[in-house]
Amino acid sequence: MLFATVISCLSFIACCHARALGSSAVAGVGSTEKPLAKHTSSPSLTSVSSPLCLGTPAVDVQAISEASDDPSYWLADIAHQGIAAFNPNPSTYKVFRNVMDYGAKGDGVTDDTAAINAAISDGGRYGPASGETSTTTPAIVYFPAGTYLISTSIIDYYFTQLIGNPNSIPVIKATAGFTGLGLIDGDQYQSSGNQGWTSTNVFYRQIRNLKLDLTNIPASLGATGIHWPTGQATSIQNVEIEMSSASGTQHQGIFIENGSGGFLTDITITGGLYGANIGNQQFTMRNLVISDAVTCISQIWDWGWAYQGLKLSNCTTALSINNGGAGNQLVGSVTVFDSTIQDCPTFVTTAWETSTSSNGSLILENIVLENVPVAVEGPSGTVLAGGTTTISAWGQGHKYTPNGPTNFQGTFTAPTRPSALLASGSSNYYTKSKPQYSASPTSSFVSIRSAGATGDGSTDDTSAIQSALTSAASSGKILYFDAGTYKVTDTLYFPPGSRIVGESYPVIMASGSVWSSITNPVPVIQVGKCGDTGSIEWSDMIISTEGSAPGATLIQWNLAAEAGSGMWDVHTRIGGFTGSQQQVAQCPTSAAVSAACEVAYMSMHITSSASDVYLENVWLWTADHDLDSADSTRISVYSGRGMLVEGKNIWLYGTAVEHHSLYQYQFSGASSIVAGFIQTETPYYQPNPNAANGPYPTNSALNDPDYSSCLSGNCDALGLRVLNTDDITVYGAGLYSFFNNYSTECSTFPTPENCQSEIFSVEGTTSNLVVYTLSTVGTTNMIVKDGTSLAVVSDNLATYAATIAYFTL
Repeated sequence: MLFATVISCLSFIACCHARALGSSAVAGVGSTEKPLAKHTSSPSLTSVSSPLCLGTPAVDVQAISEASDDPSYWLADIAHQGIAAFNPNPSTYKVFRNVMDYGAKGDGVTDDTAAINAAISDGGRYGPASGETSTTTPAIVYFPAGTYLISTSIIDYYFTQLIGNPNSIPVIKATAGFTGLGLIDGDQYQSSGNQGWTSTNVFYRQIRNLKLDLTNIPASLGATGIHWPTGQATSIQNVEIEMSSASGTQHQGIFIENGSGGFLTDITITGGLYGANIGNQQFTMRNLVISDAVTCISQIWDWGWAYQGLKLSNCTTALSINNGGAGNQLVGSVTVFDSTIQDCPTFVTTAWETSTSSNGSLILENIVLENVPVAVEGPSGTVLAGGTTTISAWGQGHKYTPNGPTNFQGTFTAPTRPSALLASGSSNYYTKSKPQYSASPTSSFVSIRSAGATGDGSTDDTSAIQSALTSAASSGKILYFDAGTYKVTDTLYFPPGSRIVGESYPVIMASGSVWSSITNPVPVIQVGKCGDTGSIEWSDMIISTEGSAPGATLIQWNLAAEAGSGMWDVHTRIGGFTGSQQQVAQCPTSAAVSAACEVAYMSMHITSSASDVYLENVWLWTADHDLDSADSTRISVYSGRGMLVEGKNIWLYGTAVEHHSLYQYQFSGASSIVAGFIQTETPYYQPNPNAANGPYPTNSALNDPDYSSCLSGNCDALGLRVLNTDDITVYGAGLYSFFNNYSTECSTFPTPENCQSEIFSVEGTTSNLVVYTLSTVGTTNMIVKDGTSLAVVSDNLATYAATIAYFTL
């Protein structure tokens, strides 16, 4: 009943947005998209039947500058030898595309729309009109410096990276007569009124190093910078959006109405009615700078959202989370930390009120206010005064300390932050954006294909890759993995000093007898050996397996690292793609477990010798569906464990772990961890078999859960297990169990919520544990401590997910 109310209210609010934003905005809810492999019952907004139409006045060429000289950038200058190994025409298919090779001028005068869209679509690629996904058509679409005039939307395709020159940010500038929902449209609405893709299944895309200029579009007309409904393994980085700040402006910078994301960082937005107008199941946003908007951030809906390093200024309202109104708030939870709000009359507007429902949960930690009279405004007025001050810790919602629930709205004691996790000389957590090596010349890079690897998906590239890794690290070079699928038959060792970057998500694919034992794991990638110290930077790659590989630990991190070491946009993808031999034909959904479809021991192991490990936008995914089937057909592939953390000083920003049979995250004997927003899903086949009965036997040496003390109900995989671990703060967690043997009846809102009995377990001598804005789906017991339930779903109903604002031991 509550969910029906949520839908109704969302429809009303969407209509209000449509009136405010003109015909570019959405008009209601009620998507008729066919559910695919991922859960799609979150609110979904549909477009109006016709696109935004603003007319086509002549371009004011005097207001647009000529294209500037294009400074050198290694990604443009390096030899492009990347291949799509499993494309039907790998010898002719282009992975790297320069928009100027397709006729774009970048002179600020020529309409470059058609040329840019041609660069994106070339080669039989999959756009939203197809409704299909594919791993065989990756592409980087590169923008040299210049001003690219567009009159209609740039239509983003699946598996696409839109990248500009970071040394002279290219500008995409709309004409005054621009038509379309966004300058960049990440999931274009079709004539049916639905988005082309189910947004929860849109993976592996990036936008980097671009400026979007909407200022030619009249302020009174609706206009959007980026339309970005999206799923995991997607990111936006180093993007500027400039809009009109005139009175009555109807512009919006980023519009997200649904999806299962997601991550963005280093975004600057100026002007507009909304800097960001956004809703998604869960998301992590870092270093988001918005100024001179009416509302800096309008939160349409969510289950959970984490904001880190916000800088919001000169907006009437900095953050609005009151959509739906008192009693029917559509926002499940929001966490904001390490942020600054300046010169805004109100920081947060909320509709939360003391009730049995916990939607509208809010956590504020380490927030600097400068000239902000009202910190939090509720439905009846100010609930937290502002001024020029610092909010140490304040929240609202349900809390467990560790027993509960207790309704609270007020201050609390913030956890002590381990000094090792902080930025130098600061009380803020340490962060580091993905390195792009913009100042490095081409001579600093070594191509893996030039070093002898083929990337063709069939040749054994182990020896060539290991030789290149060793040579590059010892000589201080950056190892460049050209696009391709690199088959390996033994462990690859990443020595200290390695810097590794991929072109359009190249794949390292483990194959062969080395990984044949389900009880004797062998790493595919070994980042340092026990006792190694030094630095590693690794970005933009995928690690996978081919065929049966039950003993493969895809990433083993042993390195005691120096500050700044880490992984950015590195993902595991286990099954469900062409070349994996783990697709519909080999691994259909069935009652019997196929040994051929036991394909990984563990996604990632951060061992006890590891320290100072930084992960950002990392998705460890065992495939629940075939990415290369026309209708995203579900499959049954089996992996043992998700991410095991046994080290110390760990940063996990925007990470997600899904569909591993024993657990998704396990923190065991670890210390000093900051995480958020973490997201998990249980395998869809469970409980057939469940976690306790296989197919992966437990390993006591790894402190695997044996589920012997499981509470009544299905003992499916845990989303998060914390065992004998100290100093953990989780800034948002979404732990989801949607299916029982591929049926979603068990996760129907608000009852029965019994896909599994428990999903978050705290055990042993764990101390100094804080979890903010915990959201669960389909789970009877939300928190279990040493076999005793501390929180049940019926006490914490919120949006579609049940939510607890604050839990601590």
